[in-house]
Parts: sequence; structure tokens; C-alpha cells
Amino acid sequence: MTPPNLSLLFVMVCFWVTLWLVYRFLIRPVGTVIGERGRRIADAQQEWAAKNEKYLAAVARVEEEMSQAAREAAKIRATARETAMAERQTSLDTARARADERLVGVLDTMAKEAEAARHDLRRRAEELARLLAGRLLGRELAS
Repeated sequence: MTPPNLSLLFVMVCFWVTLWLVYRFLIRPVGTVIGERGRRIADAQQEWAAKNEKYLAAVARVEEEMSQAAREAAKIRATARETAMAERQTSLDTARARADERLVGVLDTMAKEAEAARHDLRRRAEELARLLAGRLLGRELAS
């Protein structure tokens, strides 16, 4: 039998030493870095989830406040609209009452003026009739 080839043993020893060195100085540190990175990612995801929950809660709170403010504004607008409509109606009623009063006053004045004009017209018609009769008869008539 031939003696074992020492180069094969030497190659195997070099392989195992190299493997041990690669594992100790390359694979283990890289694995540690990857593990640390994974933990940091997990922590960041947990932190993001917590902050996202706070954000969503704040958004919901702000939206609720906005809707409450919108409801209150609608109530205020409705109250203001009702008040304005009541004031408008009061103003219209007052204006109608004043217009009716003026209309009654004007109609009374016109009726008085018409009666005065009728009376004056009758008096003048009588005078003209007397004057015409006097001229036709050639003498003045007694009133």
C-alpha cells in the first residue's frame, strides 16, 4: 500500500482552518449584523405601528371635532337665518302697515279733494247756468 498523500491531509486541514476562519470572522459577524438589522427593523415597525395608531386616533379626534364644529355652525346659521327671517317679516309687516296708513291717508285726502272739486264744480255750474240764463233773458237773475 502506498502511504497517504500528505498533500490531501494538508489541503483538508487548510480547508477546515479556512472554513473556521471564514465562519468566525465573516459569517458570524455578518450574521450578527443581519440579526441586529432585523431587530432594528422589528423595533422600527413596532414604533411605526404605535405612532400610526396615535396618528389615526388624532385624525379621528380632529375629524370628530370638525364634524362637531360643522354641526354647531349649522345650528348657528339656522338660528341666524330664523332671526333674520323674523326681522325681515317684522320689517315687512311694519312697512305694509305704514304703506296702508299712507294709502288710507291719501285715499281720504283724495276723497276730500274730490268732494271739494264736486262742490266747486256744482257751484261754478250754477253760476254759469245763472250767467247763461241771464244773458239769454237779458237780465240778471236773483240768486
